[in-house]
Amino acid sequence: MKAIIISLCFFAVGVGILTSGISNLMMANKAKSWPTTEGTIKSSKCVYYYVMSESSTYLTHVKYSYTVAGKSYEGYRIAFSYRGSWWRGPNQKIADRLSSARTVLVRYDPDKPSMAVLSCGLNASTAMTLFSGSWLLLISAAIGFRVRRPQSKSGMLALSLGPNRFRIIIQGVAGIVLFALAGLVIVWIGGLLSDCGILSTLVTT
Repeated sequence: MKAIIISLCFFAVGVGILTSGISNLMMANKAKSWPTTEGTIKSSKCVYYYVMSESSTYLTHVKYSYTVAGKSYEGYRIAFSYRGSWWRGPNQKIADRLSSARTVLVRYDPDKPSMAVLSCGLNASTAMTLFSGSWLLLISAAIGFRVRRPQSKSGMLALSLGPNRFRIIIQGVAGIVLFALAGLVIVWIGGLLSDCGILSTLVTT
């Protein structure tokens, strides 16, 4: 019974994260066709957050102003789904790029000009969100599969590669734990790439 509850918890969280990632990706792609206007950077800096005395996050805070149809607005969003990462380097690159810019191209929602963004399309943060949600769903499925086949007691995590086949083999509780840890490692490494997809679509002068 406990395993079923744990599986459902992973499923619920995975669906929530995956839904958020898909929503952000849709908005990021929609922003590609939004009208643009010239904006001015008011401030840009990489800040450090210390969360729950266990983890740290670096995040670029930006403030920019722009005008649409004679009305002035202020924006704070760099990219949909961007939430920084544990590694300062890529986030500092974003902050430096923006702080050194005289102007920046701002994309705004024509139906709601107060909603604006500087970068559009897929970025590393969105990719990691999609990956995390999918990984949690796979963990949920692995736990559910173990409930149906409790006779597998040994732990194993392996990849099966072939000309036309790719499979992840998970066996036992230890295998599920290793699978979960592998996902955490991939997300951790993804923190090194948090500027990917953002710097390439920023238009500054």
